[in-house]
Order: sequence, then C-alpha cells, then structure tokens
Amino acid sequence: MQVKLKNAKRRRHRANTHGDWKLVKLIEEIILPNGLKLNIFDLSREIAAPTVKVEIALKIDIALNESFFSTEVDYLQVKNIFGDKLIYEYTLERAYIKKEKGDIVREELINTFKNNSLPYLGTDNFAKKFALSLLRDIKKNPYKYSCKEIAKHDQL
Repeated sequence: MQVKLKNAKRRRHRANTHGDWKLVKLIEEIILPNGLKLNIFDLSREIAAPTVKVEIALKIDIALNESFFSTEVDYLQVKNIFGDKLIYEYTLERAYIKKEKGDIVREELINTFKNNSLPYLGTDNFAKKFALSLLRDIKKNPYKYSCKEIAKHDQL
C-alpha cells in the first residue's frame, strides 16, 4: 500500500548516493524485528528566507549473504557490483515549507513512513528480497552496472 502525501516527492536509491553520511543529522535509530537497523536522517535545509526543504533519508545496511541466492554465480554477480554490504535507502521530501512548520512536516513524513513501511522492512525475508531485487535489476539492465563490474575487475 502506498500513501501519497500532499506535495511530497519520493526517491528510491539502490546504492549510497548521499556520499558522506557523517554530514547529516541522525534523528532516530530503530532495530527492526528481523535484526536490521533502520537509521533516520534529517537532510532538511533552508531554501529561501522564510521557507525550508524538509527532507528525511532512511537507511538500512544489509550484510550480503550467499544463502540469499540459488547459485553462487548470482551471489558473486551482486557481490562484484555492490560489495559485502547492501544499502537500502528511501528519501521523502517536501519543499517550500514555512520555517515554523518544518518540524511538524518532518514528524508527519516520519510517522507516515513508519506506519506504512516498518512492517514490510521488519519481515524476516526483507534482506533476501532486497538482494534478489538487485540481482533482477542487474540482469534486466546490465548496461547500468557494466562499468562498475569492469572497474572492480581492473582493481584486482
């Protein structure tokens, strides 16, 4: 089930696109029922004198496990591109919010995400499903990943 928020934009990321996570503010850490740790970051910033862009990023680090895959070839294909750690990221944002309403909008975004997505992220097979979705994307769109794989082989 997806919930659309008024004026909300959603972006899904498959790899760490925010670069240095040390530069953003950690709001909350949640240990999910499956043992994974969900980190919620505040990426909000002022965009004009009386307004802000409220943005939160949610991140889960997932250890890549060979048991997720039916063959060793599939496991190695994902490992060669993403390494031993997969990163699930999800970003929610709302722009041109009055400064004084920024905290309220941030809490609304976080609560909506928690209510709608935490049960799915906490399932026992979430890590496996995420890894298999990356494998499907690699097989479906190999051109997106060929440069990364070639670069990793050149380093060896």
